[in-house]
Amino acid sequence: MEFALVLPVLFLVLLGAIDWGYYFFVEEIVTNAAREGARAGSIAVKKDAASTASTVSKTYLSNSGLKSAPTVTAQLVTASGVDSVRVSIAYPIGKTGSITGFLKQPLIPAGAKALAEMRR
Repeated sequence: MEFALVLPVLFLVLLGAIDWGYYFFVEEIVTNAAREGARAGSIAVKKDAASTASTVSKTYLSNSGLKSAPTVTAQLVTASGVDSVRVSIAYPIGKTGSITGFLKQPLIPAGAKALAEMRR
């Protein structure tokens, strides 16, 4: 009898943990992809820095198993005479942001974003 009362609460906690765990997993991969792209662009030839950074970021995301199409923006930035490579990634998790369908958009973000910049 007591288990029947506790089971729905445990089920809600389990589904919430799965959804938030997946979101943090994707967020970490997107952050690492931006960092790796910025690193690769910072050591590449100056004229190829942005394209190298973008390619490395996209490759990292696809090798990690993320299947949605990310928006990757890489650019060479010059400020105060110092060049740096800036990589911005926006990755859509889905319309709901949930893999179990339990938690919807207001509770779980619909996408992960990351920004990384490294000096050349």
